Amino acid sequence: MIRLRACGATARLAVCAAVLLWMAAAITGQEKKSVKAGVYTAAQSDRGQTVFRSKCASCHAPNRFTDDLFYTSFAGKPLWEMFDVISDTMPEDNPGSLKKEEYADVIAYLLKLNNFPAGASELPIDKDALSAILMEKP
Repeated sequence: MIRLRACGATARLAVCAAVLLWMAAAITGQEKKSVKAGVYTAAQSDRGQTVFRSKCASCHAPNRFTDDLFYTSFAGKPLWEMFDVISDTMPEDNPGSLKKEEYADVIAYLLKLNNFPAGASELPIDKDALSAILMEKP
């Protein structure tokens, strides 16, 4: 047990807060990382390009996802927010109709379009894992 005799209640409160934050991080097991860390595979982005061409390209040009509007919409936010928006609203004629893996594949393709590096693991589909990945500008 940590004892802080002379420091008073404020110091004890700060120590308690730090311990609670450490415990919360340990419980979730999710360490924050950037899209710059290789969070998708090359094969996944190739699949995403195929899905994009068949389901998205009739309404969206790929360069639409490499401009400042795209970045400002998601910059500094967890990748889960992008996944949630896209999976809830796209394709426009049948929102939510793709498999979760297909939505992740399309996001992997969008990351590739923005020159984020591929890595050894596929982009996940679950909320907790996607919430631990932050979107940043390349």
